[in-house]
Amino acid sequence: MLTKTLFTVVLISFLTGCASSDNMEQQVSTLSNKVDKLTMQVSKLNAQQAKNTAEINALKAANDKTKQRMDNIAKSYKK
Repeated sequence: MLTKTLFTVVLISFLTGCASSDNMEQQVSTLSNKVDKLTMQVSKLNAQQAKNTAEINALKAANDKTKQRMDNIAKSYKK
């Protein structure tokens, strides 16, 4: 998605006839760097989200086991 946006910006720049090709190259380079930085940030966020999801699932499983043990203890006292 970001690369498509970058491509669109570059295409529009060519079609509008920028006055300075050096300036345009610098802008394209800057945009490319920003896209790369955002891509890395998204990758890190996805990894963190996957880690958090796994930890939440582990906590839910531990909570279920604890509830089951408590139910078992309560049943033994009622007998």
